[in-house]
Amino acid sequence: MLKEFRLVLASTSPRRKMLLKKLFRRFEIIAPEIEEKNFETAQETVEKLSILKALNVYEKVSDAIVIGADTIVEVDGNILGKPENNSEARCYLRMLSNRSHIVHTAVAVVSRGEVWTKYRYTTVKFRKIPDEFLDSYISIYSFDKAGGYGIQDLGGVLVEGIDGDLYTVMGLPIGDLWEYFYSKGWWSFETEREDAENWI
Repeated sequence: MLKEFRLVLASTSPRRKMLLKKLFRRFEIIAPEIEEKNFETAQETVEKLSILKALNVYEKVSDAIVIGADTIVEVDGNILGKPENNSEARCYLRMLSNRSHIVHTAVAVVSRGEVWTKYRYTTVKFRKIPDEFLDSYISIYSFDKAGGYGIQDLGGVLVEGIDGDLYTVMGLPIGDLWEYFYSKGWWSFETEREDAENWI
């Protein structure tokens, strides 16, 4: 059972921490130290970065099961990571306004030298964003999220519809994680979901 293992999330993302808590009551957080860069395609980028993050942390805690993940937004072939300033955030959100974009997410698990990874993408359609909303939003919410928005915060009101997995947009496809951990015998309802009534 999982309680025999040390579980580490190789991410400081508050959203990934929140999502992983839906599956596991106890885990550690260790920030990966890697140089993030884009590869040839969006899929290749998130897959490689999720693995690199997990491996980087695994080198420090080789007795653990380590989870890494990466998310990017793509619109018209342009890759949008986390905006670095107000100007970039404003540019990103204007690119997304009143059109569809793709959110790419990959998750990787490293344990005992074995690497497992899963890639998913979800299409998100945005409403038209009023300029006054945009300016207020980016001053509060934009700077730690790919594409400059969070579907789980006020940015969710901008979403007209999605085609795919919501948790992929939030940065951690927990259904795939659960399926993998369950298949390995590392998860059970009794040990991890005593607080099942809090699942939302």
